[in-house]
Amino acid sequence: MTMQPISIPFDETIHFTERDDQMHEVGPHKDWTETVWFSFNVPERSLAGWFYTQVRPNIGTAAGGAFLYGPGDWMPWELPYWAYFDHQAVPSPLDLRDVSFMNGFSLKMLEPGMKYHLGYKFRDLDEFVADLHFEGLTPPVPHVRGAPPFTGSSHYDQHGRVTGDLWLKGERIPVDCFAVRDRSWGRRPELFGPATKRLSYVFGATSADEAFLVFTLPAGGDQESEEEHLSSGYLLRDGALRRLASATRHNTRDASTGGISAIEVDITDTDGRTAHITGEARARMMLPRASLCINTFLRFDVDGREGFGEDQDVWPTSRFRDRRRATH
Repeated sequence: MTMQPISIPFDETIHFTERDDQMHEVGPHKDWTETVWFSFNVPERSLAGWFYTQVRPNIGTAAGGAFLYGPGDWMPWELPYWAYFDHQAVPSPLDLRDVSFMNGFSLKMLEPGMKYHLGYKFRDLDEFVADLHFEGLTPPVPHVRGAPPFTGSSHYDQHGRVTGDLWLKGERIPVDCFAVRDRSWGRRPELFGPATKRLSYVFGATSADEAFLVFTLPAGGDQESEEEHLSSGYLLRDGALRRLASATRHNTRDASTGGISAIEVDITDTDGRTAHITGEARARMMLPRASLCINTFLRFDVDGREGFGEDQDVWPTSRFRDRRRATH
């Protein structure tokens, strides 16, 4: 696929450089963290998945692994594949341009900021194997500095096309989709209780020329609100990628799980272009950590055009627990 020039009017001081494919200068705190994340999906089967690794060089550990989820059950132990590790040794030497982690995920940079080979196989086990390629639809997009949730770290998002093959228990599953990767580096403290807040992160694409990504926070700081407003995001359309100027999101929840069943998002970018987006859930998985992330694969309608993507619905654990108890 030959990429056309993309118009991105971003501040050059926070623009992606080739240096950002490598580990960044490590800060002094033990919670200084560098993350690598790639998503992928198979829309015709309502399957989606992740490769994710976070490195904490100051304590010498790497965490993460691979997840694959589909229609039906949504808890980790019920998914088609789930492998997450917390305390593995950091590869030495560590070069994120060409690395194999103990959790089974391997990454090789083929073109700075744009093309990557993604592999997965845990030791000699064949339960889940991946051989994929990611090619960016745009250059990496820097998150607005100071905008939640990355107030203490740097962050990039990037839509791309993912192609290749998965093997699940010996079955070959071809992949050809639009998905998102991200990178972040900086402090990432593990918080619990009142210090954590809700946030949402939704992305999708209808084609190689139309994609969106939207971070939102509950309206007015009301952590129970199902209306959410813009934190940060962008719209790609007709070769021009622009930051969002506004976004309003409304959630509908599944009564049995509390996860997202449908969303409606209206966005306007800095050029005044608008999009009305509705999404219907096709599959979901629960990611239980210090806070909860309910990840949902959705079919989107973007002004009459079909697309697919994912939503990350992040909750403080205790708040989600209390809400579920109150509604049952």
